[in-house]
Amino acid sequence: MSNKWYCSQNLKPQGPFSMEEMRGKIHRGEIGPQDLICGDDDKWMPAIEWGVFEFQLFPATQGVVQGAEFDLYTREWVLLKGQGEGGKALQEGPFAIEELREGLIAGTVSPYQYVWKTGLSGWCQLKDRPEFAPVISSERLSDPSPV
Repeated sequence: MSNKWYCSQNLKPQGPFSMEEMRGKIHRGEIGPQDLICGDDDKWMPAIEWGVFEFQLFPATQGVVQGAEFDLYTREWVLLKGQGEGGKALQEGPFAIEELREGLIAGTVSPYQYVWKTGLSGWCQLKDRPEFAPVISSERLSDPSPV
């Protein structure tokens, strides 16, 4: 197991981080399951594929029950949108899954925007949550520009 870890932010390597620091970054949602990270061996892989970070550590996987249907209409999701005064991200919502899906389809919401709901340890990108996967096309994922 690696003693030093690196992550990529805006295509720039960051680190080194200890295992404990990486676990904290993952738990807070700063690193998603598909975000590339690197250990001592200089091999970059999605964080979830390393096998040393348990599945439920990632906010993107928390509260997901395989095979369960999603409640599409309960307004429980908070969305980060743009920058407010002082450069702080603005929170909007709560939204229902269906409302956010409609925004994704219309292009008014980006799969790269962050969401949160009660029960998650941190924020995660819409693209990483299974509730929104049915309406996120590969074309949308290839364009990470903000809405």
